[in-house]
Amino acid sequence: MSLFTSKDPAGVVGRETAIIFTALASGAVSAHMNGLAAMRQAREGAASHQLRYQLDHAIEYAHQLVGLAAEQAAEIESLKAENARLKAVARDRHAAVVRLSARKAA
Repeated sequence: MSLFTSKDPAGVVGRETAIIFTALASGAVSAHMNGLAAMRQAREGAASHQLRYQLDHAIEYAHQLVGLAAEQAAEIESLKAENARLKAVARDRHAAVVRLSARKAA
């Protein structure tokens, strides 16, 4: 029905205007939802990059700690060997002192 052939031209204009605004509102809502989705995706992408950076940093730090632990383990073994050597020397010296004391006493 046309505006010019209708018995209720104001009603026709109202309906056509409502249809136009409904289409525009639908397009605006669709664009808004697409914008929100794009924003959400960009935020997730940024968060993903940040998490990847943190993970890489944590892995690098873990590698450094493994290296440090290996160095410390080697140092501990070296100190254990030095301690065993010093204990042997102390036992020998103690035995020598005991022998000298026994000679002086005799």
